[in-house]
Amino acid sequence: MDTTFATLVLVDISRSTPLYKAVGEAEAQRLLQLELDRLRRVLAAHGGVQVGQKGDDVLSYFLDANSALKAAMDLIKGSSETPLSVHVGVHCGPIVLTEKGVYGEAVNITARLATAANPGEACLSDGVVDMLQGNLRQALKPIGRLNLKGLTEQFMVHSLQKPAMAPNTHTRLPLSYGRTKDHWKPRERLTLLLSHADRSWRCHENDELAIGRSSDCDVVLSQPWVSRLHAVLGIKDGKLILTDRSTSGTYLKPEAGREIQLKRESVMLADSGLISPALPIAESDICLQFELLGRPQVPQNVA
Repeated sequence: MDTTFATLVLVDISRSTPLYKAVGEAEAQRLLQLELDRLRRVLAAHGGVQVGQKGDDVLSYFLDANSALKAAMDLIKGSSETPLSVHVGVHCGPIVLTEKGVYGEAVNITARLATAANPGEACLSDGVVDMLQGNLRQALKPIGRLNLKGLTEQFMVHSLQKPAMAPNTHTRLPLSYGRTKDHWKPRERLTLLLSHADRSWRCHENDELAIGRSSDCDVVLSQPWVSRLHAVLGIKDGKLILTDRSTSGTYLKPEAGREIQLKRESVMLADSGLISPALPIAESDICLQFELLGRPQVPQNVA
């Protein structure tokens, strides 16, 4: 076994499940294979050594952090051949190379960073940024310290995003890709009601509402401090879940509870409360009120 210090890049294809529903299994498989082939070509062209593939992701290592970042830049640009986008994690550390693959804590951290990244984004750890050339660092935006799932240590994370597209240009799957009228019909008793001022939005069991500045979102907020995809709110298995996907965080206050801030984290909500993108609720003029309707009432025991 050989141990070496390297920069790991894990790239994962985003939202492949809706693709199967939208275009059928054969066409989805064709598009996914085209994208996987592109990912491998990009990684190899920048000097990456592929050490694993699982499902729709590809893991490679680099001996030069600058080359790893340049690869990440090309990966998140996407391709004109498919409507797919990817999310990427980049981390550095000692790894153990064997005939069966690569091992080490750095591999796990890289995977968690990829999970934290949005479609069209790469998340990099502080250690990688410290090794980059100055001109490459300018392309990054600090997110802050994140609690990555399964890890006790907080990590300082930086974001690399592809340039914003023109308002009327759509070359990626929108968040609602593949949804039909039937998809929006209530299938269960539970209904999520989200409202602000004179606007309201609804979704049902196993559906979700994407909140952000992008026109692809279900709930579009134009304020400049709102991220293109800021948060996702939905019902899964009878539970109301809020997931922050922003660079600035999301503030949450249950109806009976204290205010908290989420940053690339998910939390199960009470049945009602307030959500504020980026700003504390007391300072925000776009507080979204949420309420879960249709929850069966628990009968009270009668003495």
